[in-house]
Amino acid sequence: MLDVVMSSPVMARGNALDGPADWAGFIGILVLYLAIGYGLELRAKRRRGARQPAKAAVKGLFVERGSAPAQTFASRMIMLVGALAAGATGFLTRGAPTVVQAVAVGLVAAVGIFAWAYFDHRTEPRDEA
Repeated sequence: MLDVVMSSPVMARGNALDGPADWAGFIGILVLYLAIGYGLELRAKRRRGARQPAKAAVKGLFVERGSAPAQTFASRMIMLVGALAAGATGFLTRGAPTVVQAVAVGLVAAVGIFAWAYFDHRTEPRDEA
């Protein structure tokens, strides 16, 4: 006789971005990422004395800097490791209350963002004028 293997109903549900709350969280993360990036760009443009710092910061969000390829790669790897650390923190705290998980992920993400910003600040080419 053929044995029919039944899949678990838990596995059939899936666990992707199904509900509006999941999508809202995902969009919130993207907005936060863009807001932090915009804030850092705006600060840099103001320090350099840009004529229209807000407009220059928006353009600067999506422009590659004139740095060495190895430096750009290292910067991207720092961002990737920070994102993976934040994701791992979310995964490891999935059984904790939502507030605890959000605070833990937020703290790890903030550390990753500041490590990336510090690296980029320290390695940014500066004019000796």
